[in-house]
Amino acid sequence: MKRRSLAFRLTVILGGAWLALFLALGGAIWHTTQRLILEAQADKARALATQLATISLDAVLLRDYGTLERYLGDLAGAVAYAEIRRADGQMLGQTGTRLPGIELLRVPMRTAGEEIGEVLAQYDPNPARHAAWQLTGLMALALAVFAALSFWALRRLLLQRLVAPVAALIAQADPERAPVPVPDNAPAEVADLATAIGGLRERIGRHIVEAEEAAHARNEALRRLCSEQRLAAVGQLAGEVAHELNTPLSNILGYAQSALPGATDPEQRDALTTIEAQARRAGQIVRDMLSAARAPAPSLQVVDLETICAAFLRLVTPLARKQGVSIDLIADGPARVNADASRVEQILFNLVFNAVQAGAHAIRLSLEPGEHPALVVTDDGPGLPESVRARLFEPFVTTKPAGQGTGLGLAISLRLAREMGTELAWIESAHGTCFRLDFQTRQEAAA
Repeated sequence: MKRRSLAFRLTVILGGAWLALFLALGGAIWHTTQRLILEAQADKARALATQLATISLDAVLLRDYGTLERYLGDLAGAVAYAEIRRADGQMLGQTGTRLPGIELLRVPMRTAGEEIGEVLAQYDPNPARHAAWQLTGLMALALAVFAALSFWALRRLLLQRLVAPVAALIAQADPERAPVPVPDNAPAEVADLATAIGGLRERIGRHIVEAEEAAHARNEALRRLCSEQRLAAVGQLAGEVAHELNTPLSNILGYAQSALPGATDPEQRDALTTIEAQARRAGQIVRDMLSAARAPAPSLQVVDLETICAAFLRLVTPLARKQGVSIDLIADGPARVNADASRVEQILFNLVFNAVQAGAHAIRLSLEPGEHPALVVTDDGPGLPESVRARLFEPFVTTKPAGQGTGLGLAISLRLAREMGTELAWIESAHGTCFRLDFQTRQEAAA
């Protein structure tokens, strides 16, 4: 069912009321005007008949019919019909035509207390009706103009004083629309209602914001809980893996170290060096899995970033060259920082390993010495998709295909960096991927 607006209802009600009032007043005016004019015509005819009876008295007594005819001729046009009769009923003269259905006025002629005749007169109501219609039409026109003007003024007043404030209240009640101020000339009740709705709107807005914040906090807490549960599962699994892998890794590392001094062939020595390095790396991976569940305290000391990066390059360059990846170090001089060398090496390995797996062909390690030293790792890979940038350092978030990555590398690297008092951050770049590791100076660490 279609609902009508308040303005439409006011227009219909006021228009109907004004039309009914106009018809009632018009009918009353027409009826009253016609009655007054007919009464005036009847009084006029009666007065003329009385005057005729007075002046015709002598002519009747003298039987002067010519004078009577002259008197009746003078009345032609003043009345519709006039007639003079004697007391015995004989007609002495007449003028006009008698109208059927119209009252016949009778005026007796008396002398010496004796009635010697009578005058009969009849008036024509048609001119009176015509005049009544004309007067009624003029008054109806004036009334119609007044009704139209008053209707327009009243409707405009109601629209401005009632409908417009109600529309403003409707706009204020909608929280998604900009509030419309209530006009200053609105009724006091409407202004009070607008104030109440404005307060209610503010409270609803605060409740919505609080509800959104509570929902966000709940989702964040749930996400952290799930991550902690998954990390706990990883910690348990890491303990079992570490227990099973420690012995074979130690054996591999021991055999490689014992065979390395006796190797004379350069290619064989490179192979044994690689085996030793990879065995150490496998052991480090096991320790990283354990560190996801429990974190040992870092061993902080003053180290040189250039020395750490150079040793790291000597370790990974042979493996990177076999995969067609070049790794370069750019250093303007020594950068001494307060850090844990093994943790820095682990962070570098995670960043470089992720770049190689992402398809990078050139990786650059840049040292920024100075008051605030930093290590920047840049690659020419495809970069990071928009969908993972906001959750880049969360556990188990990875861009690698299923089965090729755990998503723990960056999460562990960030935790290792923060435990040393440094900060690891992703830097947006036009090409590839860029990570920045900001270190503390010796003075900052002491402070």
